[in-house]
Amino acid sequence: MNYSDTLRTVYDKLDELGDLPVFSATVNRIQQVSSSEESDAMALAMAIMKDANLSAKVLKIANSSSYHRGNAAITVVSRAVVTIGFKQIKNLCLTLKLIEGFHKHYPDLNVPGLLMRAFLNANIASDLAIRSHKVGDAEECYINALLFGLGEVVVAHTMPALYRRMIKLRAKGEHSWHKIQVNALGGTFSDIGQDLARSWGHPPQVVQAMAREEAYSTGDQSVQLAGVGYHLLEQLYGLDACDEYPYAELVESIEAVTELNGDQINESVLRCYQKVAQIASDYGLSCRSMVREYAPSNDDEKDELVRQMAFITAQHTEAEDSSAAVESGRRTLRVSGDAEKQLDYLHQVTEMISQGVAIPKVLKTIVVAMQRCTDLDRTQLCLLSRNGERLEAKVAEGNNTFRLKSYFSRGFDGTDNDMFLRVIKRGATLLVNDLDENGWHERIPEDFIQQVECQGFVLAPLVVNKRVIGMLYGDRLLGQGALSERDFKVFSQFASQARLALMKV
Repeated sequence: MNYSDTLRTVYDKLDELGDLPVFSATVNRIQQVSSSEESDAMALAMAIMKDANLSAKVLKIANSSSYHRGNAAITVVSRAVVTIGFKQIKNLCLTLKLIEGFHKHYPDLNVPGLLMRAFLNANIASDLAIRSHKVGDAEECYINALLFGLGEVVVAHTMPALYRRMIKLRAKGEHSWHKIQVNALGGTFSDIGQDLARSWGHPPQVVQAMAREEAYSTGDQSVQLAGVGYHLLEQLYGLDACDEYPYAELVESIEAVTELNGDQINESVLRCYQKVAQIASDYGLSCRSMVREYAPSNDDEKDELVRQMAFITAQHTEAEDSSAAVESGRRTLRVSGDAEKQLDYLHQVTEMISQGVAIPKVLKTIVVAMQRCTDLDRTQLCLLSRNGERLEAKVAEGNNTFRLKSYFSRGFDGTDNDMFLRVIKRGATLLVNDLDENGWHERIPEDFIQQVECQGFVLAPLVVNKRVIGMLYGDRLLGQGALSERDFKVFSQFASQARLALMKV
């Protein structure tokens, strides 16, 4: 098939299916209204309400744990617009319409998986843009990254039989993915995505972001992040059979674009993966579309990131598989109580920050909240000396905290026992769900395992003006079970509040 025939088939099939013309008109209207300086929440709400399904989904998301912090339910779209945010609403609507248009078709092709990777790519690009002082508009990064793989999604949707043959050829690893696309389509997914984006009136920046490597590698940072992030996720999902885009080289490219280090990039990927898994549940989508089979590679950093992604996914899929009504009811009651307690503490800490309460008192409250709002048995705040060579335990909460204080009140000697100092100095969060899994006993300092006696732990650095001043730590005691995804999520929320408090210093 030559490229003209491919494009004609795509457009004919789209007209027949009737998904994307509606999608394009709706989203273009929302983009126009949300980009106008004269528009308000009501004008944007009116644009959204022209699509009943979209309105229902927006209200559902606005009331989800990802956005809603109040007690009263949000029942009108205009308030949902205010809650979610004017800048974010167009990206959310675009994502929802994209998922709505493709989610139910051809489950054997895992089109939902393609969409979830696009959603994840968008969140990673936006998160990296926010953390980097070099990259521009985070919202622009989101749109570019979300639509980068649109050509592949459309081919899977409109020509499923051909796409099945293509992915089987790719899995064999005998030909590059680029060559397979050209042979089958007369062009590439990027070519198709760009043609569609132009026909729907998307901005030139979005069209450019869908380009092949030789084009997007010379674009601005928001364009580069879209393509490099897309290939990074293909690596993490084990799709790049020929290793056309090696993982280490992709990380180096992102480092060059953002001026962030590898640990910070991995942390962004993991945080966004967790966020997307949660939002997927809020959408009512199955997190199974995010699952990938783990197969070890020759890259330890990549393997560790995939393990942690798999753990997060497992937590959500286990919830989906739960069929015991009584146990489900008990879990709901417990989580509801914990969630209410968590909201109370979040509100309390926010008030303390806004009123200028002394930082030590705010941090102590956060340490207490981390322990009381989770299943963590112990939580602790440690601070670094000014020369960065000594760590001192300051505040601890929970059972057997003397072991924590004893271990983490120490100078550093330059040996393997200084692993935690190296981790926090890099500004990286370290999550070890269960020390008995994934070879952690060989990688964690032996004296830590013997003295602290925990089953799993998480630690997050505290940074003021780009200088690491200490860390927050939480763990489960030995024999009490692994850390849950919820433990990590709540810990991370309070760690973010601690960083916000320190920004006010």
